[in-house]
Parts: sequence; structure tokens; C-alpha cells
Amino acid sequence: MIIDIVYGFPSRKMCDDATSNKINLGGSVKELKSPDYKCKSCGYEFRELDRFFKN
Repeated sequence: MIIDIVYGFPSRKMCDDATSNKINLGGSVKELKSPDYKCKSCGYEFRELDRFFKN
């Protein structure tokens, strides 16, 4: 399952969602090459969904 990596100061809801593994907290600052998504199965982090799902 693919989840979003969310950046910035987390709200209470974001903390709850991270605890429930609905999102991944990426830290307070998003760099240009920071990943946007994470695979919960293998832990791989990536930026673009279309590249992840290419055959």
C-alpha cells in the first residue's frame, strides 16, 4: 500500500494518521528531492507515482 509523506509541522490529526500508518511524517522542511510517497510493504520512498507503477 502506498501512503503520502507529509511535510511541515504536524497537526493533531496528522499525528493520529501517522500513528495509524495512514501517512508518513517527512519532517518540517521539504527539500526539492524529498520523496512524496512511501510503500508500506517494503519502505521504498519515491517522488512520482507513475514512475513507481511503470512496467
